[in-house]
Amino acid sequence: MSDEQPEEQPEPAADEPAADTEAKPPPAEQPDEDSDEPDAKASASDPTQARKLHQDARAMENALAALLGERHGNGIGNVFVANTIGLVDAGLPRASGSRHGSLPTGPIPAESLSRVIGTFVKPANYDELRRRLRDQWLVLLRAPTGWGRTATALNLLGVECALGVDKLSPDTDLRSPSTPIDLSGDRGYLLEALEFDQAAALSEFSLDLWRLRLEQSKSRMVVLVAAETPLRERELAAYLVDGAQRADDQALVLSHFRTGLRAAGLPAQDLADFPEFADLVEEVVSRTLRAHDLADLGRGLCAVVSGDRTIEDVRLQYALSAESAFREWFEGLPDNEHRAFAIALGSLDGMPLATVAEAGTALAKLIQAAEIPDPHERTRAVFAIRTQDLVERMDAEITSTVEDSELGSLAAEVVRFRDPHRPRKVLEHVWREYPEAHGVVRRWLRGLGSSPDRHVRIRAGVAVGLLSLAEFDHARRHVIEPWADENDYWERQAVIGALRLPAMEPDLQPLITRMIDRWLKGKAATGRRTAAVAALATLPIMTTAQVLKRLRRAADTDEPRMIISVADAVTTLSLEDDRLDLVLGALLLWTRATRTTVRDTALMCVLQLIVYLQVSEDGSTDPWPGLLWVADLDRRADDPERRVAVGAHRLTRREAVVQLIARALEAQYFMPDAFKVVQRWVKTAQRDNTQLEPLGALLADVVGAIGSSGTVRSHLADWARARRGPVDAVTRLLAVLDREENRP
Repeated sequence: MSDEQPEEQPEPAADEPAADTEAKPPPAEQPDEDSDEPDAKASASDPTQARKLHQDARAMENALAALLGERHGNGIGNVFVANTIGLVDAGLPRASGSRHGSLPTGPIPAESLSRVIGTFVKPANYDELRRRLRDQWLVLLRAPTGWGRTATALNLLGVECALGVDKLSPDTDLRSPSTPIDLSGDRGYLLEALEFDQAAALSEFSLDLWRLRLEQSKSRMVVLVAAETPLRERELAAYLVDGAQRADDQALVLSHFRTGLRAAGLPAQDLADFPEFADLVEEVVSRTLRAHDLADLGRGLCAVVSGDRTIEDVRLQYALSAESAFREWFEGLPDNEHRAFAIALGSLDGMPLATVAEAGTALAKLIQAAEIPDPHERTRAVFAIRTQDLVERMDAEITSTVEDSELGSLAAEVVRFRDPHRPRKVLEHVWREYPEAHGVVRRWLRGLGSSPDRHVRIRAGVAVGLLSLAEFDHARRHVIEPWADENDYWERQAVIGALRLPAMEPDLQPLITRMIDRWLKGKAATGRRTAAVAALATLPIMTTAQVLKRLRRAADTDEPRMIISVADAVTTLSLEDDRLDLVLGALLLWTRATRTTVRDTALMCVLQLIVYLQVSEDGSTDPWPGLLWVADLDRRADDPERRVAVGAHRLTRREAVVQLIARALEAQYFMPDAFKVVQRWVKTAQRDNTQLEPLGALLADVVGAIGSSGTVRSHLADWARARRGPVDAVTRLLAVLDREENRP
């Protein structure tokens, strides 16, 4: 099929609508946003919407884990962590969360940098690379994909730059030395990919100017270049260094093996101490694999020692014989019914059997329609295949797990491949070996992106994202942008899923950044603008400052769907502690903007933050409101740090929270809902005495920011007089207000 032509839509049979044109069922589980006239304020002030936002994030993590071959027991994943900011009704906290993503744009976390340095195995010309970086401040490191470019660059910069390393935005243009980057002394900067167009036009003069900037600021930069990237080699010879062949692949496996043992608290051992590893390690290192795969092998063998995996599981992932067995298995499937089920299970691994079976049947019908255009010639045997026979033929299993539903968590029977890496293998094999199937599978996935089941549409998006790694522009035009153009919450989730895996690829990050910016422009379709806003907070391709700059432009709107999308993006950013200061500072500026639409959107964001955020605090019976917890941490600090930048001024987090809450309580349109939130806080404090004093102190500061306590006192008195009102809490809160107001 030509990329220049729109994808053909075969005419469906009279009784069989095409998967991507089928009418949607009633929106049984969609948020209020999906109604014809969504109410942005109702969404922001409704705590149950926080659960939906959390479920979206959890479903996305589970979808990525399924395709990346990661399984963490039978429980549902969770992104809510004790003693950190989470979302209301986000489920039981757990000690740590699973994170999927490439190296994020912005400062590299110190622990990530230490982990890279601790497991690094030097290439043969490492000393030359280090010397060149020391002498000339800027190096272009060229090596093939999988050589270990990123790890080498991080090691070089981490060793040479004491104050840390930043990953530059993927759209950084080296052709323009005036690119606005604040270079800091003794800090390293990494550009993880160089676009073809930029590389072909790069000149020695431009790099000389960059070198001068770096030398003046006492900072260093490494630019990674793929082996196939076109360059003016003779002109750039002074800066270009080719990566030498990896000296010892087994040493790389061993390094990650030992590091894993140390992290797990196990005694130090060598691979030679485990004879059962010998054949597998020898077979794997004898092939030319990516450094990432070799590192994964070392970690996988460590998991075998710790008892978390079996050697057969690791062998299934890496052994060449396992790849041959996989091909024989797929080619040996007896008919299209089995192949359709295999592809459906590859996309929906770990989901309920009924869901996978329905999706498999839909795909089988599309395959049959492609092979037999005349609907009168088609025949289907409904009772030809038994479930157990089908599952066994798939080399799969039916097991029990915990599923998250709108009504809460429940036990469910799900079907999944025994080999956790098979889902990805199936999809990639079909895409690589069967070009005639591309259109059918793409059309099927596009239809699944409109499913009323949150998990199905997100899984469909992630599957499209996986396939788009081979043909991103085609997937963008024929699936991703048509989903975005629907301007609907359902398809928007599929769009985000489709962008997550491509956003992990450094070579695709500049294209995705450019695509999002194009979607955000005023001339773009409304659905694309809304989808772009939703993507900003979830893709690791821009710094927080760059994201907030784009959200500020998007906030200048009166479209309810766009306002909801901006508020959700701001909420998502606020869940990460290292982004919270920038979010608070941005909202303080937005709530004082000259444009009414920006102020209203900003106050909607503030309302959503005070409603959605909570923290599970040790020693408390009830979760704390997230912003109350943040403000109280500063109150109890000896010298709270002024780290929230508002223009030229710097505030503490507490001062920022106080001002934002005060503005929400003063704004006429938002005042009733904001006071309802405070009322909920008071009722919670009635049950949990640990929150009374912090809440009283916060209200006293808010009253001080407003300039009058009359309205707050009046509401407190009304709440206490109500039937079963929080009398004790109100009495103590009023006492705190009296004490603070009378303080000399």
